[in-house]
Amino acid sequence: MLKPIRIWIYLASTHLVSVFFSTLLGSDRLSAFIAGTLYLPLWPFSKIGLPVFQRNSWMIPPPNLFGWVLIIFFWATVYWALATLVSRIINRRSGAA
Repeated sequence: MLKPIRIWIYLASTHLVSVFFSTLLGSDRLSAFIAGTLYLPLWPFSKIGLPVFQRNSWMIPPPNLFGWVLIIFFWATVYWALATLVSRIINRRSGAA
Protein backbone atom coordinates (compact mmCIF):
# COMPACT_ATOMS: atom_id res chain seq x y z
CA MET A 1 0.00 0.00 0.00
CA LEU A 2 1.42 3.32 -1.08
CA LYS A 3 0.77 6.00 1.51
CA PRO A 4 -0.53 9.36 0.26
CA ILE A 5 1.92 11.19 2.53
CA ARG A 6 4.89 9.74 0.61
CA ILE A 7 3.40 10.88 -2.69
CA TRP A 8 2.61 14.30 -1.19
CA ILE A 9 6.20 14.70 0.04
CA TYR A 10 7.49 13.74 -3.40
CA LEU A 11 5.24 16.29 -5.15
CA ALA A 12 6.02 19.11 -2.72
CA SER A 13 9.76 18.44 -2.79
CA THR A 14 9.71 18.34 -6.61
CA HIS A 15 8.09 21.78 -6.57
CA LEU A 16 10.69 23.13 -4.14
CA VAL A 17 13.59 21.62 -6.10
CA SER A 18 12.29 23.18 -9.31
CA VAL A 19 12.17 26.57 -7.56
CA PHE A 20 15.76 26.07 -6.41
CA PHE A 21 16.99 25.06 -9.87
CA SER A 22 15.17 27.92 -11.59
CA THR A 23 17.06 30.42 -9.43
CA LEU A 24 20.35 28.51 -9.60
CA LEU A 25 20.36 27.90 -13.35
CA GLY A 26 18.72 31.16 -14.34
CA SER A 27 16.42 29.38 -16.78
CA ASP A 28 13.83 31.79 -18.15
CA ARG A 29 11.30 29.10 -19.05
CA LEU A 30 11.52 27.37 -15.70
CA SER A 31 11.41 30.71 -13.89
CA ALA A 32 8.28 31.71 -15.80
CA PHE A 33 6.65 28.43 -14.82
CA ILE A 34 7.57 28.94 -11.17
CA ALA A 35 6.25 32.51 -11.26
CA GLY A 36 3.01 31.10 -12.63
CA THR A 37 2.73 28.75 -9.69
CA LEU A 38 2.95 31.77 -7.41
CA TYR A 39 0.81 34.34 -9.17
CA LEU A 40 -1.94 32.26 -10.80
CA PRO A 41 -3.36 30.90 -7.52
CA LEU A 42 -3.36 34.42 -6.04
CA TRP A 43 -5.01 36.15 -8.99
CA PRO A 44 -8.63 35.11 -8.14
CA PHE A 45 -8.14 36.15 -4.51
CA SER A 46 -6.82 39.52 -5.64
CA LYS A 47 -9.79 40.01 -7.98
CA ILE A 48 -12.29 39.50 -5.15
CA GLY A 49 -10.51 42.14 -3.10
CA LEU A 50 -8.30 40.17 -0.70
CA PRO A 51 -4.98 41.90 -0.03
CA VAL A 52 -2.56 39.22 -1.25
CA PHE A 53 0.05 41.48 -2.88
CA GLN A 54 2.28 44.19 -1.43
CA ARG A 55 1.13 47.67 -2.38
CA ASN A 56 4.55 49.33 -2.64
CA SER A 57 5.75 47.70 -5.87
CA TRP A 58 5.43 49.27 -9.28
CA MET A 59 5.17 46.45 -11.82
CA ILE A 60 4.76 42.92 -10.53
CA PRO A 61 4.07 43.16 -6.81
CA PRO A 62 5.39 40.36 -4.63
CA PRO A 63 2.99 38.46 -2.40
CA ASN A 64 2.60 39.71 1.15
CA LEU A 65 2.49 37.40 4.18
CA PHE A 66 -1.18 36.57 3.64
CA GLY A 67 -0.43 35.79 -0.01
CA TRP A 68 2.39 33.42 0.92
CA VAL A 69 0.12 31.62 3.39
CA LEU A 70 -2.52 31.22 0.67
CA ILE A 71 0.08 29.93 -1.81
CA ILE A 72 1.35 27.34 0.66
CA PHE A 73 -2.18 26.28 1.61
CA PHE A 74 -3.26 26.10 -2.05
CA TRP A 75 -0.40 23.91 -3.22
CA ALA A 76 -0.47 21.73 -0.12
CA THR A 77 -4.17 21.07 -0.78
CA VAL A 78 -3.65 20.42 -4.49
CA TYR A 79 -0.77 18.05 -3.83
CA TRP A 80 -2.69 16.25 -1.09
CA ALA A 81 -5.65 15.72 -3.44
CA LEU A 82 -3.33 14.40 -6.16
CA ALA A 83 -1.50 12.16 -3.71
CA THR A 84 -4.76 10.68 -2.43
CA LEU A 85 -6.02 10.08 -5.97
CA VAL A 86 -2.78 8.46 -7.15
CA SER A 87 -2.63 6.32 -4.02
CA ARG A 88 -6.18 5.06 -4.56
CA ILE A 89 -5.51 4.25 -8.20
CA ILE A 90 -2.30 2.38 -7.39
CA ASN A 91 -3.92 0.48 -4.53
CA ARG A 92 -6.90 -0.56 -6.70
CA ARG A 93 -4.65 -1.85 -9.44
CA SER A 94 -2.52 -3.81 -7.00
CA GLY A 95 -5.58 -5.26 -5.30
CA ALA A 96 -4.75 -3.78 -1.90
CA ALA A 97 -7.89 -1.70 -1.60
